[in-house]
Amino acid sequence: MSNTQNLYSPKFIIASTLFWVIINLVSICFLAEEDSRWFRVANSLYFLIWSCSLGVLKPKINYVLIAYLICDIALVYYEIAVFNFITFLARSLIFFLLIFIVFPKIRSVKFNFFELILGIVVIAINIYLSFELLGMVPEAYLYNSFSPAYLMLTALTILLIGLAFTYNNRFSSRRSFYFLLGTLFLALSDVNFFIAFYLEVPSFYYPDRFFHILALGLILLFGITPLEGSAYNNIEQQDLKL
Repeated sequence: MSNTQNLYSPKFIIASTLFWVIINLVSICFLAEEDSRWFRVANSLYFLIWSCSLGVLKPKINYVLIAYLICDIALVYYEIAVFNFITFLARSLIFFLLIFIVFPKIRSVKFNFFELILGIVVIAINIYLSFELLGMVPEAYLYNSFSPAYLMLTALTILLIGLAFTYNNRFSSRRSFYFLLGTLFLALSDVNFFIAFYLEVPSFYYPDRFFHILALGLILLFGITPLEGSAYNNIEQQDLKL
């Protein structure tokens, strides 16, 4: 039982996440970027096997892990148009699933006038920046479905970040904070990958990989089901149901 608790604890997730962050950053340093992408796959597969073996996560989070793995596998062949498109779809699925998980918790939240105006302004700025970034993509990387896939992912990103902030403001718990950070790190990973790949600045692969793996670890901390009697089980009870 003690061994199960050790594998089941947030400390194990944190230690495993840091391990994979280090391994992936080292792989970028010593391998070609295309080869180092397999370490992203290894990270996602590791946590999926861990989750399925122990049953430590809610099923909805397991779906996020599967989407993560599909995304990472497709990204290995990102230069090929069909895999590029699959990467966008899988990444969008991650965001959609996270929205699906958290939305029922905040659908009854009401906003005041100032919050609505501020939210509209922030969304407008993000939409403008998204189109600016789209215009920077070299024509060699464009294909028929690229723009719709990119804009779909952008819209889901904006929506998820807004929901994550609302969720954290409502509950102010460790779980909601993990979710907020995980969401922000996912978005930061995408931005850094965009700069590294499309604007050809390879040094940005490092923060991309760092935020990508850290985001997964935070999502797992959000989704872990506490063992009865464990210290982690003291989190606010109304925030436990996924």
